[in-house]
Amino acid sequence: MLRFYENPHRPRIVCIYLCIFAAMLGLTLRVGFLDTVRGQDMRQIEGRTLTSTIGILPNRGWIYDNHMRVLASNTPAVAIVVNRMEVSKDQLPRLAAALAPVMGVSKQALLAKMTALPGEKQVMVTDKANRAQVAFVSEHQSQLSGVHLLETWTRTYPYGSLAGHVLGYIQPQPADEADRYRAAGYLPSQKVGITGVESEYEHVLAGVPGAKEWKTSIYGVPTEAQPTVPAIPGKSVRLTLDAGLQATAQELVWEQLQRARKTLPGHPTDAEAVLLDTRTGGVLSMVSYPYYDPNWFIDPDAYARHRSYIENTHLTPIIDHVLSSPRYPGSTVKPVNLLAAMATGAIDPNTTLHDSGTLMVGTYKAHDWAPYGHGDVDVAKAIQVSCDTYMYQVGMWMARWRDGPPKGQSVSWWNQRDRIKGLNETFDWEWKFGLGPKTGIDLPGEAVGRFWANDSLRHQIVPYDLIASEAQMAQSHHVPNAGLLYDNAFANIGQMQEFTPMQLAVYAMTLADDGRRLRPHVLDAILSADGTRVERKVEPVVVEQVPVNPSHLKAVKRGMYLAVNVPGGTAYRAFAGASYRAAGKTGTAEVSQWGKKTDISLFVGYAPADKPEVAIAVMVPGGGESSDVAVPLARRLLDAYFAQKTHDSQAPSVSAWRETAAAKGTQDGMLP
Repeated sequence: MLRFYENPHRPRIVCIYLCIFAAMLGLTLRVGFLDTVRGQDMRQIEGRTLTSTIGILPNRGWIYDNHMRVLASNTPAVAIVVNRMEVSKDQLPRLAAALAPVMGVSKQALLAKMTALPGEKQVMVTDKANRAQVAFVSEHQSQLSGVHLLETWTRTYPYGSLAGHVLGYIQPQPADEADRYRAAGYLPSQKVGITGVESEYEHVLAGVPGAKEWKTSIYGVPTEAQPTVPAIPGKSVRLTLDAGLQATAQELVWEQLQRARKTLPGHPTDAEAVLLDTRTGGVLSMVSYPYYDPNWFIDPDAYARHRSYIENTHLTPIIDHVLSSPRYPGSTVKPVNLLAAMATGAIDPNTTLHDSGTLMVGTYKAHDWAPYGHGDVDVAKAIQVSCDTYMYQVGMWMARWRDGPPKGQSVSWWNQRDRIKGLNETFDWEWKFGLGPKTGIDLPGEAVGRFWANDSLRHQIVPYDLIASEAQMAQSHHVPNAGLLYDNAFANIGQMQEFTPMQLAVYAMTLADDGRRLRPHVLDAILSADGTRVERKVEPVVVEQVPVNPSHLKAVKRGMYLAVNVPGGTAYRAFAGASYRAAGKTGTAEVSQWGKKTDISLFVGYAPADKPEVAIAVMVPGGGESSDVAVPLARRLLDAYFAQKTHDSQAPSVSAWRETAAAKGTQDGMLP
């Protein structure tokens, strides 16, 4: 056997062993140095953390109906946030590339989002991360420096399209209002109310953002999070709306339109109905068809699925026609116009004329809707049978026209004085009863009414500025104009003015309350954040107490009672057999819609007739005669109100609405 000392490779082996020994000795000495000399410094480095602060979204206040049923709430969610104070601008492309696949967007789109609003330190990548996205960020935290997971919430409307126009929806802050929200202390990622209650009571529902301090290791891994400034949740609100009644009303409107579309040439595409509490002005139900689901505006995927419907310019489902769309009121204005005529002395409650079906209005032969007239007609009967001829004559008498101008006056002199005075008195009484001015309801988007007059020189109708006309008449005692006697006559049957359904409902409520005009409102109370405590209750607000002669009011109310409860009344057939006694006025306005002649079907009223609790207005453009659509619909709506009041255990079901809505679909313009 060859001995080691005789091995010819001995020098090389010795060299190798010496190298290994030297290396091991060097490592040992280095470890000893780091432990004894630099140990304290290294332990400080290892424990060092980066501290950053991220805003915390406040929990938005909930919305309840008047029975504390939830109409808008929040569901827990996880947000993915990039804190740009922790990463340099050069690192953002790397983060975008890493996150884009799991977020389901392009790197370019995500990078654009991360670099938008350079003055803000916090960017919300998503406020509703799914499980896969949360898992990815958690597992790759060391490679995603500056990316954090935050507990947050998502707005939810549990009943979908129920009262969608009233509730409104929330969305990211509009770009042109971002500075205003920053000044108010909002986080850039904080969503805000855009329409409806969500917008009107944004200051109540929003809450106040908080802040959370994050401690992150030098490797980018979050180690600890402490709320340094707790977020203050928003207050909750309780509405005057009854969700059960609202569900029934929306269903009834939908069903009535289904019937109308089968028989009427007008093919109505929208309809409105309002129920007000005559004692408080509270909105019990407010329907504007077509409907929309506020949840669509929260979920981008849902919006994309329904975009063609939402943005349909023919259906205009996002418009709240109850507040924003003035239309001709037709004969529904006859009661207040008769009050105006009696107040000015043009007639009294017993003034009677014989209606043969036609009447000369100057040189124009005007026709009553009944070809052979209604015989002898007084104030009450004029309302009961909706006599146009009577109203034509009243309009001319208010203008002091009796087969011509007053003796000694030229037509030109009369046209600038007495005719304008008569027209202004008609419109002014309508205004006092809520027809024309904004009602003051606590919802955004309300429009004013419109008045019209003929311009005989241009052969067209033009806007009529009632306020300016009254001011000029008071100052100079005349108003130069190119109007016609026709204006006075046809204003009395509701063909020279346009009002919103809400204004019509307020008008009906003011008649029911003997001239006391209340401000309508949807807010019943502001509650604590958890909804357990009332912090402020809304009290009724009287806008105006119109002085009305009791005998005049009695005659008008008598006519409205006869119209609904006595044979010959224009609403009698629809209300026959009702368990209550209502009072009301029908209306049919002749208009042109999309280039075609059509009618607006209307009804206003209140019930019970002797002690009113609820006022109602129904408007169906393209609905034909009032008896075709509006009156039967009003009957069914009032039936629902009294059924709920009498049998609370059998109140309209909100859950049934949810099931019905799901069954009927949303893409054909017939959303329930």
